[in-house]
Amino acid sequence: MDTTPEAASSEAADKARLRRRVRTRRRERARAAAEALAGGAGVREPGAGPTAPGEPERFAAVLAEVLAGSRAVLGYASLAGEPCLDLALDQARAAGAAVLLPLTTAGRPLDFGVLTGPMSTLPRTGKWQIREPRSGAPAAEALAGEMAGPAGRPLPPVDTILVPGLAFSRAGVRLGNGGGFYDRTFGPRGAAPPTGCGAQVLGVCFAEELVDALPHQPWDLRVDAVVTERGIVPVGVRRSPVG
Repeated sequence: MDTTPEAASSEAADKARLRRRVRTRRRERARAAAEALAGGAGVREPGAGPTAPGEPERFAAVLAEVLAGSRAVLGYASLAGEPCLDLALDQARAAGAAVLLPLTTAGRPLDFGVLTGPMSTLPRTGKWQIREPRSGAPAAEALAGEMAGPAGRPLPPVDTILVPGLAFSRAGVRLGNGGGFYDRTFGPRGAAPPTGCGAQVLGVCFAEELVDALPHQPWDLRVDAVVTERGIVPVGVRRSPVG
């Protein structure tokens, strides 16, 4: 891999272009969902905002088999334009799985807190108005089964990690939003790399955002498979069992 300053600058420019392109397409998707909602055809997921008709149900259906076998899931509360997993995570929690969601602090790895009610009840907090639990613990504790649940009993170790992304490649490379949160947490040089813990790492994006190749660096998080509204696609080098 070319690590010269010129190559790094070129890669950063490539990522910036890709981010602009995906964000533009997602804004268009969100606008279309809002227009459909105004016309009586869209869906407003409480907390998540307008989504395309059937989108939460399609992602929930794709994830149903995977999450049905999970005891503890690290998920996320979607931002506007991201694939909405609210229904899938609510269903996993109703089936008895512990669902943990990220808490963000600028410049630091993610912490994770337990979802104690429906996704729609999560408050929006912080600079980015992300829906987050009220308190949490480091990701390493969640992966190791060292977190306590609301009743004080230990939670099982995490077996499924759902990672949002603007795009993923067929080699498992992720294009994130640029904040570095997931790389600082789960990347090879992060605070809690999942390699060896047995958890499967699933990227989540729309089908059109799964691409052949993406620029990457050694510290970037890679995923084992990519979840889209059309199905689960094994990618990357670990190829953990899915489902």
